[in-house]
Amino acid sequence: MRAALKISGWFLLLLLTSCVALFLYLKTSHSNWLTQQVLSRVTSEAVSIGESHYQYPNTLTLSQVTIEQANNTAIAIDNVQITIDTHWDWSAPIVMSNIAISGVNLPHGISDTHELKQLFKQWQPQYIDVKGMDFANHDFIARDIHLTFTPSATFPEGDINIDSEQVYWKGEALDNFKARLNYQQDNTQLNLLSFNWRGGDIQLIAEQHGQSWTINDALIRNLHLSKAQFVQPEVSQTQVSLPQHLSLAELLNNIDIIEHIKVEQSSWQQDDLALNQVQLQLDHWSLKTPVWMQKSKLTFSAESVAWHEQVILEPQLSAQIEQQHIQFDQLSFLFEQGQFNTSGELSPEHLLLNELDVKNLEWSITDPQVSGALVRYFDTLKQIQINTLKVERSQIIDISNASHWQFSSLNAQGENLTVKQDNQWALWNGSFAASANSFTAWGITSIKPYLETQTVDGLWRIKQLFLPINDGLIKANSLINLGLISTPWELSVRAYGIPLKELASPLGIAVDWQGLTDVSADLNGLGGDELMLRHSLDGEINIAPHDVKISIPFATQPQHTVIIPEINIQAKRGIINVPETLFVSNNLTGDLQGSLDLVTPNEGGITLKIDADCVSLSSTLPKGRSQIAVTCPQP
Repeated sequence: MRAALKISGWFLLLLLTSCVALFLYLKTSHSNWLTQQVLSRVTSEAVSIGESHYQYPNTLTLSQVTIEQANNTAIAIDNVQITIDTHWDWSAPIVMSNIAISGVNLPHGISDTHELKQLFKQWQPQYIDVKGMDFANHDFIARDIHLTFTPSATFPEGDINIDSEQVYWKGEALDNFKARLNYQQDNTQLNLLSFNWRGGDIQLIAEQHGQSWTINDALIRNLHLSKAQFVQPEVSQTQVSLPQHLSLAELLNNIDIIEHIKVEQSSWQQDDLALNQVQLQLDHWSLKTPVWMQKSKLTFSAESVAWHEQVILEPQLSAQIEQQHIQFDQLSFLFEQGQFNTSGELSPEHLLLNELDVKNLEWSITDPQVSGALVRYFDTLKQIQINTLKVERSQIIDISNASHWQFSSLNAQGENLTVKQDNQWALWNGSFAASANSFTAWGITSIKPYLETQTVDGLWRIKQLFLPINDGLIKANSLINLGLISTPWELSVRAYGIPLKELASPLGIAVDWQGLTDVSADLNGLGGDELMLRHSLDGEINIAPHDVKISIPFATQPQHTVIIPEINIQAKRGIINVPETLFVSNNLTGDLQGSLDLVTPNEGGITLKIDADCVSLSSTLPKGRSQIAVTCPQP
């Protein structure tokens, strides 16, 4: 028994002496060699150490560490401090409780992640702190990274904090980069991501589910973007080795839902569209769902919105988006000196405005794309309703095409208006009245025009249309029954002092007409479709020209005074008859006559003939055949 105790005592003394010797050895200059030998046995990488230092009881510090990688590159580390978890369970593996690394340079990234996983599995570090790391890998570069990593049981999962002075990714610089995340494969929680990009501040919280992401909350300030950031530029064969540019569209493809986003003082530029100083809040938006299938809330305002050189100032919008339905509680903006205010509902086929107020508008339409885009959009709607309409002191001028027209100092009021129904434009319901200082169209200017119209139970009645013109007046009233499929209608027009030049322009004949004419028309028919109209047109039109003078090209006399008797045009079931009407003049003869069946217009025609001196002209409607014959002797 005493022998056994003596042997045990000597063994413990030997073990204690060995530990003391090892401790003293680690305190000498030979500790570098010993540490080098140990590292060479626990890793397959070639590791060299400039200096090592052991601090009792469980801390080892390594300096000037170089790790050679398989791709003939090296990882340089200034300092590594390892804290080992001390325990008396010799059967348990050694665990590194903390690893602190400073001054790391990874110019080619990490080539062998498998080796890294093996080291984590073997040494099971509980906390890693990396400071001053520079990292580069293909199109990703980061400087002065501070990274902390608290791994979970499965590497590389765990809690990760990243701070970097600058991250350069796919041609874009992300400054003051911060990330706080709990990384789990296919289920990552991003507690914070913030950075400065293109002068803007971006912060967000997100979570990953499988291959897609949900943005829980995002805040964007002072960001200025253009369409170019959403497009991946084409790369030629000579540029295949260059880094790819950042494509926001590619990033957005990985995002399913934005629970909440707030944008402040940001701008957007795309082709002819520009949004400046935008304020936006958006809730519950699905990026992979069509607009009309969303269920979201939106508030929007901006300093300006520009499209095709048309500028909208201070727009404000508040809207609730449901499936196939958008309820906008407020929409207001300034446009061409005018103030617009409205609210209502919008669906793919229906527009309802609770009210539409327009004040002091001064709009000159010069670009046909603008008016054309508005017309095309309204044509897509089946129904348009306005409960209350009010227009005050507004001016609209359209010079975007050959058919110029304008209103000045326009005032209008409407109640319970339905202006489009079942894809058909008409006043289907409601009352409307409008007046203006002047109205110009078809070369005629009216001073103080006035219109009053109303539809009740499908009967659309134009009560008054009053158009004073320079030398005369146009008055009209009509009745249209929109409640019947055949749409019967009646029209009565009285016009005095109409310029003959405008009335004769459809003839397409090379004659300069001077003079005035009085017109009375009483017509009726069916307007259900074009064929009904052609079969049913009845009534008469009387045209009484006076003070007529005409100029004929190539004629020896520059101008002719002509007397044209009253022209009586009869319409019976779509057949139009113009009795022969002879022109009276000293040096000119002419006549107008013909018959035309609107059902077969190419089989008839209304012909105008004029002979003066040695010039003969003729024109036939509706075929548009015009002829001129000149027999004047050569000078």
